[in-house]
Amino acid sequence: MTELTKTLELKLVDPNSHKRKKLRETREAYQNALQDAFDARCTTQTEANDVVVNYDLSGYAKNALKKYVPQLTTTYNAGDLHDDHPVRFTNEGLRLDHKPENAIEWYVKIPHHEDYLLWLPAQPNPEQRDWLEALNAGDAMIGESRLFERDGT
Repeated sequence: MTELTKTLELKLVDPNSHKRKKLRETREAYQNALQDAFDARCTTQTEANDVVVNYDLSGYAKNALKKYVPQLTTTYNAGDLHDDHPVRFTNEGLRLDHKPENAIEWYVKIPHHEDYLLWLPAQPNPEQRDWLEALNAGDAMIGESRLFERDGT
């Protein structure tokens, strides 16, 4: 069987001020943990874990960082971190819910930290609806998820 990887895009729809604050907190904690683990030149997941364990992030974000930082330092031999990196979550972190009866029919669960999850309405790229429905039907699996900020949204 051939494996196909597809990047799906979902735009979060008008989070309220509380949820925007929580998303900012997640992004800031992630950036700080990434920078600290990178500055420590972590080359293994164990070394990265020793750094990121102290941050108020979900285990999904911490586990993604533990994989990502050693890649930056060993595989890519990065000397500096440039730009703002998206928050990464392992494949278990993000969840989708489909409510076709609602005006906004897709919802995404974003882990904020260990015991706090944010459910947000999301607008998919219309050209990717078939892929999103395949995910919802269980005919595809979610891989790594990334949270970006683009143009203030």
